[in-house]
Amino acid sequence: MTLFLPFSCALLAAGYATRSYGTYHNDDPQVYTASLLLIYAAPPLLQLTNHLILTRLFHFVPYFAPIHPHRTLIIFSALTAAIELLTIAGVAYITDRTAPDKSLGIGDTLTKASLVVQLIVVVAFLLLAGAFYSSCRGGRIRNARVVRPLAVAVVSMLLLGGRTVYRMVEHFGVPVSREGVEPGSLNPVVRYEWYFYVFDAAFVLLATVLWNVGHPARYLPENPAMYLAQNGKTILKGPGWNDSRSKTETIFNPFAMLKSDGRQKKPFWEQNGYSMTGVRRVRR
Repeated sequence: MTLFLPFSCALLAAGYATRSYGTYHNDDPQVYTASLLLIYAAPPLLQLTNHLILTRLFHFVPYFAPIHPHRTLIIFSALTAAIELLTIAGVAYITDRTAPDKSLGIGDTLTKASLVVQLIVVVAFLLLAGAFYSSCRGGRIRNARVVRPLAVAVVSMLLLGGRTVYRMVEHFGVPVSREGVEPGSLNPVVRYEWYFYVFDAAFVLLATVLWNVGHPARYLPENPAMYLAQNGKTILKGPGWNDSRSKTETIFNPFAMLKSDGRQKKPFWEQNGYSMTGVRRVRR
């Protein structure tokens, strides 16, 4: 569930190394393009990792999951793929010196769109995590196996969100022009390197350090079928999340907002012999 963490760190290491190399070879546009792509590509994958952890928490405490874990995974995986595609296309257009002037505007728009979507992903995560935590608190689920990985994921996502805001300020503050720009007229966030070190490199570093210190494998079971009983202490093995609806219904009614035909099975956690006041039935 944390496979993207080492991969993202590898991308960042390569990106920073390429950026350092580029400071001594600033006449090579390919080096500049490679450093941008590598540094921009890693944070969305770190965000996806946080969503994967949140998905596992939904598996672990299924009766308080605000949305089906599998749908959470599919939605945010698709958004991450869209972000990466927008980033790659945007950077390619911006850094291509042989492309027509119109392509510069297209690249600028695509890059801005990728940053906006990243911020939306962060907000969506915080809303889901907040709803989940509120339900757990109301149901007196205070087990460290739930609270600690959730806290680490939230702080990590806040750091990544701060990095995204910095990148938006930086990118929206640069005029779209192939002509030379007077450095003194630029936003200080763009002019001075320390902003990048603090609000990008340091924020991303802290987000990854958090996961090394409080790795979710220390708290969450390896098997996603294992879940926490309603008493907040006992760990049981269930059948896992299965959607009892037809495939057609899951496609056209993914969030179960429309009325079902009434053939849905009773959730497995309602048949384990444990009960809790305030536990609601989650839409499946």
